[in-house]
Order: sequence, then C-alpha cells, then structure tokens
Amino acid sequence: MPEETSLKKVIPGKESTLPNPYSKDFDRSEDSLSISLSDYNLAEKHRLKYGRLACSPSLLMARRVVGLLMALTALAGVVAPYHPLAKPTLMILLWIPLLAISIAPSFIAAERGMTALVLRSSLWKEEAIEKGVRRDMMAEPGMDRIKAGLNDVRLHNATAAILAAVSILLLILAAGLEPNGLAYNLVLLITLTSSLALSFHAIFTTDSIRKLGDELPYLVLHSPTHHPMKLDTILGDLIYAHLDPDHSLLWNTWESKLPKSLLPGVDKKQARERLLYLLHLNSRGDLNDEETMSELKEFIKPMAIEELLFDDKAPFNWVKIQRLISHARAWQVEVFDLLDRLQNDLLAGTTSITQNPWRMDMALADRCSNRTGHLFIALNNQTLHDRHLRVEVIVPGGMPENQEHRFELRSCPGPEGAVKITDPLVEDALDWMPKYLEKGVILWIGVAWNENVRGRRNVQVILRDDDGNILGSRIIKTKVLVGESNLSRQRLKRMLKARSKGENPLPLVEFTTATS
Repeated sequence: MPEETSLKKVIPGKESTLPNPYSKDFDRSEDSLSISLSDYNLAEKHRLKYGRLACSPSLLMARRVVGLLMALTALAGVVAPYHPLAKPTLMILLWIPLLAISIAPSFIAAERGMTALVLRSSLWKEEAIEKGVRRDMMAEPGMDRIKAGLNDVRLHNATAAILAAVSILLLILAAGLEPNGLAYNLVLLITLTSSLALSFHAIFTTDSIRKLGDELPYLVLHSPTHHPMKLDTILGDLIYAHLDPDHSLLWNTWESKLPKSLLPGVDKKQARERLLYLLHLNSRGDLNDEETMSELKEFIKPMAIEELLFDDKAPFNWVKIQRLISHARAWQVEVFDLLDRLQNDLLAGTTSITQNPWRMDMALADRCSNRTGHLFIALNNQTLHDRHLRVEVIVPGGMPENQEHRFELRSCPGPEGAVKITDPLVEDALDWMPKYLEKGVILWIGVAWNENVRGRRNVQVILRDDDGNILGSRIIKTKVLVGESNLSRQRLKRMLKARSKGENPLPLVEFTTATS
C-alpha cells in the first residue's frame, strides 16, 4: 500500500517571520562587532606607526626646512633664470618626494586617529572594551576638547597640504612659461611666498604634531576641567584628576584588582599610595629596580606583582603608571614639591615632624597665567586625636578675596626622630610617607584675581580650630600674569618627557624571593 504523503496548504502571509537565509550559528550583531573591533585595531596600528614616524626629529626638521628650501630655489629661479639647477622642472622632481615624506605621515596619523576615536566610542557603547560596561565616551566631560585638539591637528595638516600643493602647481605653471619673463618671475615670487608660509606654518605647528603616535592617545590632548577640592589620597586622586575620560574607567578597574593582590592586613588606600610613591621614587632614580621590588613585596603578594605591574598588554603597568605620575607632575609641579619637602622633613627629623602638633605646608606656582592659579595646602594632624579644623585663604584683589574651608583631619603622630629612606629593621621613610599621604589632606583651591591685578601678589593661609583659635599662618608670593606667557609650552615639554617614560621597556626583575 503506498505511503500517504501529508499535504499542507500554504497561505501567503500566514507566517509571522521571514525565512532566514543564514545558518543558525550566524549572528549578525557579533559579526558587526568583530568587524568594528578589527577596523579599530587596524586604525590604532596605523595611528601609532605613522604618528611615531611623524614625530621623529629628522621628519620634524624636514617639515620645517622643506618650505624654506623651496623658497630659496624659487628665488634662485628669479635671480638666475637660465641656470640649469634653477629650472622649475628640476624643482618639481626634487620637492614632490620631500613634501610627501614630510607631510603624509602626520596626515595619515591624524586621520586614522580620528577614525580610531569614533570606533572606540562605538565599541564602548557595545560593551566591547570592558565586559558589562556600557558608556557614551563622547558625552564624558573633556572629550569635546580632545576631539577639538585632534581636529586642530587635522586642520594643520590640511593647511600644510594646501600650501604645498599650491607651491607645486605654481612651479608646474612656471615650467611652461618663458624664463625671465614677467609672468615667469611673478609666478616664482608667489611660489616663494607660499613656500615661506609653509615653512613658518610648520614651525608654529610642530608642538601639535608631537602629540601624535601616543600609546595613550588622548592623555596629552586632555585638559583637566574638574578636580576635587580635597585630595584624600594625594597621589591616587591627583593621577585620577588628570586622566582623560577614556582611561578614567580603566584606572578604576585596575584599582579594583589591587586589594586582591595585597598581603593580609594591609590597608588598600595606604597600599595604593605606597605603590605609587615607590614607582615615583624609582622613576626619579632614588630607588633602583631591585630596591623597589623589595619594598613592593612587603605589602603585595610576590606572585601577584607580575600580573599587576608587568603585563605589557595591560592599560596600566610599571612604566605606564610612572608615566601617569610624571604626567600629573607636568600639570601640578607644586604638589610634588610638597611631597619632596615632606620626605626631606622625615629624613632630617625637623621640628615640624617631631615636635609640632600640626604640620602645614603650601605651594603656589611662581607665575599664575591668565590671572588664575592653583593653591595647594598640605595638612597633617600629628596629635593623638582626630580634629576638625578650618582653613582661611585670603587673596587681596582676588575673586573672592576670602575663602574658608572646614574639614576633619585624622590623627597621624609622627616619628620621634629622623628616619632613613630604607631600613629593613624599623619603620623608614617609605613606611611613613604613605601614612602621611593617606591620613593627611591636601587642599586644592583655585584662586583668581580681578582684571586690574597684575605683578607680585601675596596669598595668606590661616589655620584655625573650631573655636577660632589660630594654629598657624603662612604667606606665599606669586606673580600674576595677564596672558599665557610660555607656561603652556613648558607644560607640553614636561608631558612629552613623561610620555617617553611610558614608552620605556618594562624592567627585568625577579618576582619570587630566593629560598635558602
């Protein structure tokens, strides 16, 4: 008996979904994400490669000199039009390769940098940078200035390319004209002008080109706009205040891993301050790599140090954290002056440490640009009890002229005498510094002056208790400037020097202690 075949009537439009031409294992969202990630990695590779090439001293020099040499040869064509070396055709063959070599790397690096920025922003939204973390990077405070800074570099490259193209086109035009004619001389003189403009433009925009090819691409472009008034953990808060929005969340992730790496009973805030201070001393040359590792093993599990500080692919490691510390110092040199004075007082056993119940130090830049400045006040309570204190800041001619801040200061009795920088038997300066940094307070107070104020000015700080009794008073002087002066350029030099530290190879050290 033949088998009965079941027939089913097909009604158009009855099914609610369209047929899927792809296999069940094919996921369009994952495929799109992988493509975006691949494009981002490629853009980053090009950004680093061509950015570092554009920042090389020889290429920066060529970028500045090629326009001047073009102007000189154009002038030679006017002065000696029949000389064989002054022919426009020869000039074209000589200058086109030089212009391409000097302008193309920075042009490619800036364009690929903008591509990488857009792709990274979309990857953050798709949780591809940090699993489970979705954020709109472009909406973060400060990203508009980073994007504007990158667009400025692109604009500089476009201007240089236009000036170079105009100069080359004029030389091509001159090649078809009769030598020593009026039109010939006029075209070469215009070429001379555009070539000089290219050279001067390259000189004035060199600093912006130096920002390309950075492993932390947005750090140098970022200008901090927000900061806490009170730095509870001085180095940690200072570094975080100067991080760009892209790396601030990654820094929080790195910090969350730190407590798991600590030995039992170690306070995580003091451990972070001690780690940062040790890397700062190592970067400055006060401690070598072996001494630094020995100190780290006193509060970090030896086997955890490698993952925490020696992962070359991690966002933050030994040299990158040293770069962040130096970058923060590039912005706020005065804070590190406070740290140096605190360390010197501990090493010398001064009365401000061994006898006084309070320690107050302050720092303000010698020159304050745009009639604004940052006043830092370091305070330590060396009594046996926590206390509430008030700080009054008096700025004659300022906006405002008087500020008052109230806060609680934790007890931190100091050593009885001078201490050594390192001592395996008793508490040394590397033990005392984290205590002072974690239990003390640094106030970060913005000061500003009226439009008619300039020149040398005094700022007074008065420390009072809750009853209004004066515990201490200090006066510091600064020079109020109307404009920027060259402070921004000096800061950029310090930031680029900090960047070079972050590009150093990781030190070669032993992670486990030798067993007898």
